Amino acid sequence: MPFNGSNGESRRSSMKVMLVGDSGDERTQLKAVLAGLVEPQLEIVEGEAATAANLSENASVPPDATLVIVNGNEEAALSFLQSQSLHSPRPTLLALLSARSPGLIKRALRFGADEILFIPLDPGEATRALLKVSEARWRTERREGGIVISVTSLVGGVGVTSLAANLALALESLHQRVALVDLDLQTGGLAVFLNLDPEVTIMPLVRLEHKLDSIQLESALTKHSSGVCLLAAPKRIEEGELVSDITVGTVLDLTRQLFDYVIVDCGDHVDENGVAAWERSDHLFYVLNQSIAAARSAWRFIDLFERLGLTTLEPRFVLDRYRPSHPLTEKAIESTLAKPIYARIPADDRTFETIEMKAQDLFQVAPSSAVARAMLDLAALVMPHTEQAALPETFISRLKSAFVTHQSR
Repeated sequence: MPFNGSNGESRRSSMKVMLVGDSGDERTQLKAVLAGLVEPQLEIVEGEAATAANLSENASVPPDATLVIVNGNEEAALSFLQSQSLHSPRPTLLALLSARSPGLIKRALRFGADEILFIPLDPGEATRALLKVSEARWRTERREGGIVISVTSLVGGVGVTSLAANLALALESLHQRVALVDLDLQTGGLAVFLNLDPEVTIMPLVRLEHKLDSIQLESALTKHSSGVCLLAAPKRIEEGELVSDITVGTVLDLTRQLFDYVIVDCGDHVDENGVAAWERSDHLFYVLNQSIAAARSAWRFIDLFERLGLTTLEPRFVLDRYRPSHPLTEKAIESTLAKPIYARIPADDRTFETIEMKAQDLFQVAPSSAVARAMLDLAALVMPHTEQAALPETFISRLKSAFVTHQSR
């Protein structure tokens, strides 16, 4: 496939876009519009929906944005959008529509499009959309250190704390350095879940803020037997009011310098501290279960998140305690949210009862359980491809071992 623009050496000053659609005059005209844009500088690669996925996955430098022509072979284009939306990390997805149909716009958004553009493509609109992608990439490239993952919900009891803790344990089991930050400041559930009694919490860091250094941060961490480090919530409920978004921002900026992954438990409410964490996050997981209340609250969260204008972050929805036979199906929830479910964590009450009774973690009690496999799968989704490539035997052997043990029971 031909490339326009600069080569890999000028990667920092240009952005790579993939134009996906059936070959023909329409794609040629769209490519001409893109090539004629003054800013941002583009490196363009073309492909059809049937082959573009392989082209994107095998490319040495993945695209920053993918423009998908939803015209003619509509189902293939929407299917491609959906498959790309589930990748992590993934390019920004822009759907190009020839008809301003509300139904088609809704379908394209539901299948994963981040933005809608219309054919014939207006150069001004294309510039606006691509500059937004370029600016987001610019900020991300300057965000040094490890990956920050925030976990949140608007409903209590859906599994925010267990997901945050078990994801941290899964990443640690794959030889990653992992820190947990408990921003559920009144509940402080992470210490309880991990059976820890921290002597030091986040409180000594509150007075330091901009003067905080790595030695002071490390002195506030409590190490779990797995190797995961916890920055615990205050011991006293009222002390949580003293933790500000400035403290949270400073702590996360430094913590990501020391760890490969920083998992933040944002609790079941929205406040300035949570938003400060989201602004620094590479991934945001919203947790819900198969209840009407949880689905409706998730829809309210989507509305709030869109109004916050955090354009560099896309929330992912994780269905916890998932039961295939439940009357409120996954498809029904996706229809309500107009968003795909990113991951499913199966219900396993017996395993979690054992964890609580034995005061041990998931990978000590049930490393071969369906829940453990689901957490390892989720860990793999948030790991960059370079990290996955460095751990093929460890990860695959763990999955195979878990599967064989489970099947032999």
